[in-house]
Amino acid sequence: MAFDVYVWLAYCLHVLTRSTPIGWPALFGQFGGGYNEMKHFKPEFRKALDFALTVYEQACVDLTEEGAVLHPSQPPIPEREIARLQASR
Repeated sequence: MAFDVYVWLAYCLHVLTRSTPIGWPALFGQFGGGYNEMKHFKPEFRKALDFALTVYEQACVDLTEEGAVLHPSQPPIPEREIARLQASR
């Protein structure tokens, strides 16, 4: 799940223009396929988010009782680095 959370954050955080709340039911729908109950999913999502934030240090995400709040963040790889990598192909 940590990799899935990282990819999701990498895809969406750098295009946000404002803070965006995502409720636990939506997070459960997106990432909770292997869990029968929300009470089992929440602690595992928290762990997965911690792992994802370890490698995506620019990510700004807050967990609340209602879910997660995503904040506009720099991309995990700067655009100039992406351009350099594409040019070297």
